[in-house]
Amino acid sequence: MEIKESKAVSFYMLFLRYLAVFCAIMILIVTVILSGFYYALENGSILPANYAEQALLKVENQLIQSEPFDQSLIPFSCTYVLLSKTGDVQSSNMTEEEISRVKEFLSGSFNTLSGQFKLIRRNDESDLIIKYDILAHFSSPKLHRLFPKPELLAIIFSFVCFILIAFVIAFKFSRKLKIELAPIIKAADSIREKDLDFQIVPTKIRELNTVLQSINELKTALSDSLNQQWNMEQSKKTQISAIAHDIKTPLTIIKGNTELLLESELPQADQELLQYIQTSSGRIENYIELLMSTTMVTDSVDFQKHTFSIQGFLSEIEKQAKALCHVKKITLHTERNMLPETFYGDELLLSRAVLNILNNAVEFSSYESDIQFKVTWNDEELSFIVSDRGKGFSAAGLKNATTEFFTEQTARSGKHYGMGLYFTKSVAQKHGGQLKIGNQRDGGGAVVTLTIKNRP
Repeated sequence: MEIKESKAVSFYMLFLRYLAVFCAIMILIVTVILSGFYYALENGSILPANYAEQALLKVENQLIQSEPFDQSLIPFSCTYVLLSKTGDVQSSNMTEEEISRVKEFLSGSFNTLSGQFKLIRRNDESDLIIKYDILAHFSSPKLHRLFPKPELLAIIFSFVCFILIAFVIAFKFSRKLKIELAPIIKAADSIREKDLDFQIVPTKIRELNTVLQSINELKTALSDSLNQQWNMEQSKKTQISAIAHDIKTPLTIIKGNTELLLESELPQADQELLQYIQTSSGRIENYIELLMSTTMVTDSVDFQKHTFSIQGFLSEIEKQAKALCHVKKITLHTERNMLPETFYGDELLLSRAVLNILNNAVEFSSYESDIQFKVTWNDEELSFIVSDRGKGFSAAGLKNATTEFFTEQTARSGKHYGMGLYFTKSVAQKHGGQLKIGNQRDGGGAVVTLTIKNRP
């Protein structure tokens, strides 16, 4: 399915938009600063850079002729020093460092800043040296003390605005990218969670839509692959089930004829051979049952729920369990706690699952031992708890007992946790429950709990 783009732009154009906004804002800020600066020059809030030089030209004659010397004639922002004929300081508002510079200026050994000093020979033969700069200044003495260089203040303010605007634009740009990346992240999370039933939402960035298109194609390919795999799996199970049924018929004939031959009078050697055939036929029959079980567990068509009587169900279970225990003279202890009258589920599958647990308990229990079979009801959950006094599960068995085809030769091997518990676990999951396996606290046997939920 093609992704429909609505007014999508490229990363290049998106970046240019934000860059254009940044430049426009900076131009506006600089324009405001310059306009404010020139307006302050017009209304006299800021003195022009040549103010001191022009003011000195206007009052120069007065400074030469004034008697006594009138320091109020010194223009604003200038400093001065008045020296006698002998070079002594008569009056000054300069610092010691500035006065030493003035003396160097008069001696001719300090020329780099000669343009910032003005020498005036007064009528009383004293020397007036005035220091000035060619910079703009605030006309307010207070502002002049705080910000002696308005041009530098404007530059610093422009730089601060540049940093702040750049930060805000970068934040807006990153948030925009995060919003546009959200559909890609959501699609990736859905695929990771194996949820392929999701819709691709296009973004407003052309390159991201290309990525989403690839993800959409990947989703379709994965869905087709999973469906094909599921169909192959179902076909394989159907074939296995068919073959198992086909094998079971001639096997039944072999077992029946073997039993008839064993009842006749034959030599001892022939009797032994027939017994080997009977034993092997029984094993093959067990393997066929396991194959049929695994094909039946995951086939939803064969899963048929209905409401059935709990007491009748348990009576049939106990009857068959006692028959199993009778072979090894095992005592079966049953306990029922406040059970409901009916339950909704697949009675056949549940019967096979519970009997499978009991059969395993009998198989791995010693002769004349005990098996506890407890059935409890709690908050719409029915639990079957089977405890035996056998060897119990090994560490590997506790970890892998419900894995399909898992067996262990050194402990409780065979169908106890080959196909048996795998089948039982699948039945529990079909009924919204779970299967728990463990060992008794004293180490004397296994405990298997099958829990299912009543969901009409």
